[in-house]
Amino acid sequence: MAGRNRFWLEVLAWIWRLVRLPIVTLLVILEPVVSLVLGGLALLGVLMTLFNSLVGPPHFPTWTMLALSVGFGLGLRLYRELILLLAR
Repeated sequence: MAGRNRFWLEVLAWIWRLVRLPIVTLLVILEPVVSLVLGGLALLGVLMTLFNSLVGPPHFPTWTMLALSVGFGLGLRLYRELILLLAR
């Protein structure tokens, strides 16, 4: 019985490898675009927040903008961690 379970575990491991490979390939191909977009949005958000908090309207949502910018940075970090996790 243990030999049969071992066989099915090996089959599942191979299926997981076959499914994981195209996903990792697609994520790696899209990584420069995702880095540019998310990194650019994070940088632009921080710069807009600094500019508008210094010379902008008095009711500018500074903390909301900073939170969104940090969120874009964290999203980029999570994307890269996902690539590393699936590439193992």
